[in-house]
Amino acid sequence: MLSSVFFYYLCKEDMKRMRGQAMFSLSFLYWMLSVSPYDGPLYDSSAFSECKQYPENPLYGGGILKDKLPEFQLFTREDGITVNLPIFKLQDITPGTIYSFSTWIKIKNADSAVITASVGDKDSDELCVGTVDAKAGCWSFLKGGFVASSLNISSIYLKNSDEQDLEIEIASASLQPFTEQQWLLNQQTKINMARKRAVTIHISNKQGVRLENASLTVEQVSKDFLLGSAIAYTFIGNTPYQDWFLERFNAAVFEDEIKWYTTEPKQGQLNYTLADELLEFVRRNQITVRGHNIFWEDPKYTPVWVQNLTDSELKSAVNSRIQSLMSKYKDEFVHWDVNNELLHFNFYEQRLGPNATLEFYRTVHQQDPLATLFLNEFNVVETCDSTSTVDKYIAKIRELKEDGMSMNGIGLEGHFGAPNPPRIRATLDKLATLGLPIWLTEVDISDTFSKETQGIYLEQVLREGFSHAAVDGIMLWSAIRRNKCYRMCLTDPDLNNLPTGNVVDKLLKEWDTGVLKGQTDDHGSYSFYGFLGEYKLTASYGGKVVDAAFSLSPSHETKHFSVQL
Repeated sequence: MLSSVFFYYLCKEDMKRMRGQAMFSLSFLYWMLSVSPYDGPLYDSSAFSECKQYPENPLYGGGILKDKLPEFQLFTREDGITVNLPIFKLQDITPGTIYSFSTWIKIKNADSAVITASVGDKDSDELCVGTVDAKAGCWSFLKGGFVASSLNISSIYLKNSDEQDLEIEIASASLQPFTEQQWLLNQQTKINMARKRAVTIHISNKQGVRLENASLTVEQVSKDFLLGSAIAYTFIGNTPYQDWFLERFNAAVFEDEIKWYTTEPKQGQLNYTLADELLEFVRRNQITVRGHNIFWEDPKYTPVWVQNLTDSELKSAVNSRIQSLMSKYKDEFVHWDVNNELLHFNFYEQRLGPNATLEFYRTVHQQDPLATLFLNEFNVVETCDSTSTVDKYIAKIRELKEDGMSMNGIGLEGHFGAPNPPRIRATLDKLATLGLPIWLTEVDISDTFSKETQGIYLEQVLREGFSHAAVDGIMLWSAIRRNKCYRMCLTDPDLNNLPTGNVVDKLLKEWDTGVLKGQTDDHGSYSFYGFLGEYKLTASYGGKVVDAAFSLSPSHETKHFSVQL
């Protein structure tokens, strides 16, 4: 039995990584192992985005599907054709339990196809577990999951999303149950390993003699992880709203104020007034800001005058758009969403050719080389959408990278209905194989739910994002404009927290080291485990006081910081 809530996330990939960290604090590991016992399953973050000649072994040894082979059952498609689909019949599915599902898939009779795994019953509603873009001649990895609810869950079945007539082969299937507590403990352990670091402060006198019982106060003054919100023109001059924002967030994105339809509603009539005023606020308050967006592939959000240009005029206009933004805002935005929603729409690629996106990124990188350039897409992590599967997103990113595009960030919009936490985690696992920073860029919850339900679902999404080591930041799509928000507000018009705002405040407090007070031990040392970020320290002994500052950056090594009095 593994005897630590904090340690059990160290599954095989984490253990391999830590073997190379010879300096990792053994005393810290022993401390973790002394905490309350845990003998539940360890979440396996393994994921594969390459098609392989042979399937890997099943995760969790197959879990409750160990040694089980799929059966085949007749289903009638919408076009009336009957097909034989592979299914795993399930028994003893417990309501409220979280299930992580994975399998390897190979197809015949087609070069490629989107295969969707769903749970339910053939005669009832179904819930998507996950998808994979499977291929003939090699094995592709599907990873996802579901939370058992009131659905009539009698089986997991796999079908072809575009209803081609093909044969599906399955290998190394796995279904691993987690109780809600086990899932949250795995989550917390991932947070402890990815977002925190062990610290030992050493206090001595000028002669280097360590001082026992020296008093210390340690306070975290800024956070490494970026959590922010969209802001809009209604933010300008609104001091109460600005103060509310500054008490909580360290990052921002302008909702509409640098989009093309705002900055140039008519050809040649450029107006950056709103963007400039918002930028003045973030500069003054040292807020990190994302640039959203330069181009939007959806014609609905492309200025009408742009749509009416000839191809040659359009090429000139897009170059002018880039030149105008970069000459004005170079080095101001840490990110640029250069091309928005490329998987769902293709206005510019259709008009300017398949290399249009490549040229956009190349030109922006030349003019603002220090900014991280993102693709940004919806329904990759939110739901199962055959147009924007995780494999299609990975394939598009690889395609553009292979062509030399300076695209180094993965944007996931995150406009959620009812979130599926194990599928969110599985999707992030798969995207993490690219080794690029991932951001949840526009997180909100559908306003078809009650305010209370929005808060519950928002917490699920934020915990999944913050606990995944590959996620570098989260932006909430909660700008207040005309006393309402796009879909989800954090406050009412008078800035009183809604349930979503209470969730944000709770998590901000939970994910902050806060103020620590203590005394050095008989070795003149004081140790703690803190969230990554900047700290200030006050140490005193025998009437002498010294102030100092230090930072915690990501590392598996203990941070040692020495102060002399």
